[in-house]
Amino acid sequence: MLPAGSMAAIRSASSAGLWPSVCRCRADAGGEGKDGRRRPRPADLAATAGPAATSQPADGLVTGHGPAESVKPYADRGLVTRQQWNGIIRGAASQVWLYGMAEFGYATDDDVPGILADATSRGCQVRILLLNPASPGTRAIDGDEGSPPGTLAARTRAALARFTLMRQACGKQMQIRVYDGHPTVSVVRGDDRMLVTPYLRFFIGSNSPTFEFRSDQAPKMFTRYARHFENTWNLAEDWTR
Repeated sequence: MLPAGSMAAIRSASSAGLWPSVCRCRADAGGEGKDGRRRPRPADLAATAGPAATSQPADGLVTGHGPAESVKPYADRGLVTRQQWNGIIRGAASQVWLYGMAEFGYATDDDVPGILADATSRGCQVRILLLNPASPGTRAIDGDEGSPPGTLAARTRAALARFTLMRQACGKQMQIRVYDGHPTVSVVRGDDRMLVTPYLRFFIGSNSPTFEFRSDQAPKMFTRYARHFENTWNLAEDWTR
């Protein structure tokens, strides 16, 4: 309860324009709470709070985890043109990787045999890594994608047959392996460039998001997908048919 006459004094101060100043003084003051402890002033809290959590990274996109990675996203794989797919591997001098379920687009592209032959003639290592068509998981993938049973296995066998013909022209610089297990990603590499498509269940490959990046602009992304590829390659079997 306010003492007698307090409300009259408040109304008088308010009408005289003094009440806001009184409020500000009370807000700036610390004072004690019911427990006898001193309440900190807002200015004290601001001094100890440190930088605002919403502060933006400085120039160069430096964050608390290091420089940001530069990645170009595509909402679905179908938005990447055939010229872009071939451009990733064209002119590669060190490494070409075609890793996925069937990589049927590369297997059936008329320009790819020449691209791979040119690459291997320069000493480039070409590695093709596809899902084993005999893997029991192919039928489950057909069901997820709404395709008739046997669709993926047939596509993979057809792709392997075409890549095998390319290998005859490229020689030992081109290797083909097949892996078992549920596929998780497609990785296309041409030296320091990658196109990566994570596989989403219940989506056909052309509807899955795809990311393009370079080793110098996204080193952590590049290294992690490279490690994934190498581990899968080491567990895979040579395709010798």
